Amino acid sequence: MLNHILKGMVCVCLLTGIAADTYAQKNIINQLRSEAARHKNDTAGVEPLRQLSLQLQATRPDSALIYAQQGLELARKFSFKKGEADCMNRLGVVLWKNGKYDQALSFLLNSLKIREEINDRLGILKSLSDIGIIYSDQLDNVKALSYHFKAKAVAEELHETARLGIILANIGNCYIKLNKVDSALNYEMQAYAIKQTLKDTATMPNTLSILGDINYKMGHTALALDYYRVSISYAAKVNDQNSLADSYNSVAQLYKQKGMADSSIYYATLALNAAKAALYPEGIFHASNLLTDVYRGKNEHLELLYLKTALAAKDSMFNAEKIKQIQTLSFNEAARQEEIAEEKHREEEARIINLQMVGIAVFIPTFFLVVLLLSKSRTHRKVIEFMSVLCLLLAFEFLTLFIHPFVQRLSNHLPVLELVILVCLASVLVPFHHKLTHFMHERLVHGHKPQLPTATAAVPSPEKKGNNPPAAKRKPA
Repeated sequence: MLNHILKGMVCVCLLTGIAADTYAQKNIINQLRSEAARHKNDTAGVEPLRQLSLQLQATRPDSALIYAQQGLELARKFSFKKGEADCMNRLGVVLWKNGKYDQALSFLLNSLKIREEINDRLGILKSLSDIGIIYSDQLDNVKALSYHFKAKAVAEELHETARLGIILANIGNCYIKLNKVDSALNYEMQAYAIKQTLKDTATMPNTLSILGDINYKMGHTALALDYYRVSISYAAKVNDQNSLADSYNSVAQLYKQKGMADSSIYYATLALNAAKAALYPEGIFHASNLLTDVYRGKNEHLELLYLKTALAAKDSMFNAEKIKQIQTLSFNEAARQEEIAEEKHREEEARIINLQMVGIAVFIPTFFLVVLLLSKSRTHRKVIEFMSVLCLLLAFEFLTLFIHPFVQRLSNHLPVLELVILVCLASVLVPFHHKLTHFMHERLVHGHKPQLPTATAAVPSPEKKGNNPPAAKRKPA
């Protein structure tokens, strides 16, 4: 009797919490709608529309798509690049949730391009992370990891701890799909620690579900079940139908492996209902495929029914046309990234060249001052002459080097036209060079008068007595 009372109290508490969350969400949605209506003719209306799409994506994906599209149109109307990129990213996420991977990837890649152009680092982080998820769902986990690790670097740069937790969880999910259990556990535990610290209940269900998958792969069945159950509890509280579908599918698969068909059917059915409520094709495919296997040879009608459902879901995600579109988008993005890398390389080379030019421009006047100072000292005339000529050569060659890129652009790299321009410049510079050389020679070299040692004046020695010449005889007057 006491157990029934306790269970009833727990149910009441859960229902009360869900009702309170639902009321709070409705209040937020009404406020966002009012704000969007108030700013329907300016850029301030873009963010409320994007937020409306975010609030409704789990329960009403069609409305989420409409609001994101309205935000995109409003942003484009006023050439609001950041708003345009944000709404494109939002559209990509909603389409991804609905299994339309080709369209989702197109929106996300275009969003990334705009964000790179305006240097929106936080936006770049979001786009990289979401693109990684698309590739992971398309079973290209190696490419997915390349995007997730780029996103991780940006998150660490911006100190975005909450987003770092999400990215680490996605990295762990990619590694478990690649069957690298140790790496998966390492990253997933890092994500779990961050989310525990931040009390992030919104994204916790996904991390707990992945930890369940990891422990199941490691053979820790009981621990895996515990993780799945806690994940289901969190997901139910925040009404995350996608995470509910994933966790229910994992539990159903676990019970199927243990030979507990009834339990497997029960949880697979729950997974299918949650996935249908969220319009989540991947969840629908896994649940219906599992139910097809369970009913095979036991109930032909249900087997055929679930097989058709599984095939329809698979076709919506992986048909040949969509795969081809995704491959084309991936190729174009790879080419764009190569162009960006080449542009960065060219910019780095140009920066090095500019630094060298600045260094030369500083060195030549300094060298001239040194020559000028030496010309006032006792330095040998030939040294001064050599250094003055060298200074002039450096100055004129630097001038030629500086002018040459402009000449190339002016001549459009046509050799004949370039030659004509250089000859015209030489006709001006060469005479000027000769005049300046003559000036330097006259002022610095000929004007250079080295001081000679002062000669000591000869002092006549005193005459000795007896050695004086005889005095001239004077005649008497």
